[in-house]
Amino acid sequence: MARTGHNLRTSYLESNEVLRRPYQKILVLLILLLALFLPVGSSKFFIHLLNLCFLAAIGALGLMILTGYCGQISLGHAAFLAIGAYTTAILTIHLEVPFIVVLPAAAISGAIMGFVVGLPSLRFRGIYLAISTLAMHYAIIFLATTYQSNFTRSASAGLTIPDPSIGPFVLKGEVNWYYFLLIFLTLVTLACANWMRTRLGRAWMAIRDRDIAAEALGINLARYKLLAFVVSSTLASISGSLMAYYSNVVTVEAFTLDLAVVYIAMIIVGGMGSILGALMGAAFITLLPYGIDAVFEFLPRPWRFGSTVFGVQVGAVGLFIILFLLFEPKGLAELWRRVETYFERWPFRYRPLETVRR
Repeated sequence: MARTGHNLRTSYLESNEVLRRPYQKILVLLILLLALFLPVGSSKFFIHLLNLCFLAAIGALGLMILTGYCGQISLGHAAFLAIGAYTTAILTIHLEVPFIVVLPAAAISGAIMGFVVGLPSLRFRGIYLAISTLAMHYAIIFLATTYQSNFTRSASAGLTIPDPSIGPFVLKGEVNWYYFLLIFLTLVTLACANWMRTRLGRAWMAIRDRDIAAEALGINLARYKLLAFVVSSTLASISGSLMAYYSNVVTVEAFTLDLAVVYIAMIIVGGMGSILGALMGAAFITLLPYGIDAVFEFLPRPWRFGSTVFGVQVGAVGLFIILFLLFEPKGLAELWRRVETYFERWPFRYRPLETVRR
């Protein structure tokens, strides 16, 4: 069917396009080219921050699928990250399994746990489902603490993991990790974007909007809810495994409930129900503490105490959640859409239709 207008979608194929306009394809190409040459002339610390953003984005995409697209509330995302990290520690330290086997094993362990944790979603919803995932979080963290206390000097001591290797190539250094994570995140993002255009993604969105109506339309709620938990926990476990390899250490203190709240902040600030929102929210929340540190460097010395900076960092996350919920519930993705729309319509400006009261 021929196109009847620039913004009018006249077929299912047009509505299913990801990059509908030519300039969007050019923009994505320019971003990828910039990303490829970005390490040239950049400091190691800056590349390190980008690597942290990439790692957070993989986990944020998993939570976005579960909560943003399927509408299932979860407070146990940090536990899924811990599953991937401790699966990596066990296989690497005790069995000396190579990286190309450990990463799929971490994904499988996360998928199994996601299936188990997703079973309560068949009966619970809302706050009750959130409480069930929170209980799972504490159960998994207890097991991780027990394991760590038995195989280290104390429960607070971390487990050291060597650098991974793919054949003769050792994945070490910020630049090597940067290119690996960039490629990996690109593939994960493409997979998530394509899932949302398939029957699977449309079923998740129907369940999110109204599960009773979705069931009346013939959607198997049990099947698709469990699939959402499985996919989300798989991506989170992969992210946890890569975090363990990147930092070379695994400690239970890194997977607290605060981390789960941070990931919830990522999808809220980025924009619920948006792949781009997950990426933008992960980058924003990850870089926020470092931006606050940079601001404090210009303040008088008495303001630079660690407790003060930490308190401001924690408070800033909560503050931005409240601000976005109040003033822009659709998050950074909506702000980007508005900017994009403005330049599309420039120099014209369209106003919404006004209703006339009689």
